Amino acid sequence: MSQGSPVRRRHLVSQLKRLRAQSGLSQSQVSKSMGWESGKIIRIETGKFIRLNSADVSELCRLYGASDELREELVEIAKASRGKKPWWFQYKDVLVTAFYGLEHEAAKIQEYSLGLVPGLLQHPEYVRALMKRGYLPDKEEQERRIEVRLQRHHNVLEREAPPRIWTILDESCLRCAVGGPKVMETQMRHLLDLAVRPTIDIQVLPHAKGMSQSYGFSMLTFDEYDRAVYVDVPPNGIFYEDKADLLRHERLFEYLQAAAISPTESYDFISNLAHEYARS
Repeated sequence: MSQGSPVRRRHLVSQLKRLRAQSGLSQSQVSKSMGWESGKIIRIETGKFIRLNSADVSELCRLYGASDELREELVEIAKASRGKKPWWFQYKDVLVTAFYGLEHEAAKIQEYSLGLVPGLLQHPEYVRALMKRGYLPDKEEQERRIEVRLQRHHNVLEREAPPRIWTILDESCLRCAVGGPKVMETQMRHLLDLAVRPTIDIQVLPHAKGMSQSYGFSMLTFDEYDRAVYVDVPPNGIFYEDKADLLRHERLFEYLQAAAISPTESYDFISNLAHEYARS
């Protein structure tokens, strides 16, 4: 994993937050010591920087009393973050969340979705239908968002070592007729094509099971000790990294997984829906 990857950047942020907490300094005290306006340290600690100055990282480490070894490690990550821009950087005008970068680095993705087919599994025609539902009147922005979604598919699903994906689809995802029957038939068949890939498992959670949750979420695993949960809510989504939050969502996913029908049954369920939409 490259030093400039989103996961390493997230490690940099978490280490700086931890070091400040250990030093006993408040954000306002740090801002005063560094001669910064108050919002800068907040942006750093919430990960809302694009390329963090390595000199700033070095000075923060000195202020916090970090070891030379840790300071050098964090400075190298900051330097790498100023290097080659990742693919999603060119779409920053329509991307307001760090999720794409972290998703791109994940070794395993477990997600529960309701209402809509999740982004990674959407067919281009489904994406286009979504963008034309009236929420985005600007045609140029529609096309930009379609383009970034397709780039996302390519860079995650078609990469040399794609992530292990396990998706649980609430039945509502499959019943919300985005774009009409023809588009939904195409989307159902796209799900069937994805479900036979060795790295992708899809389960359906039928309404009859009575296990629908009030929100969808994604669990991203980067390595054995690095995980995060993401909930896609406006405006920028919410990340959970605390052990208790991770455990709670892990158990919830297991309950949903147990309630959902098997991948084989789910394949048949989606296939039957494809036929239904074809007859509509």
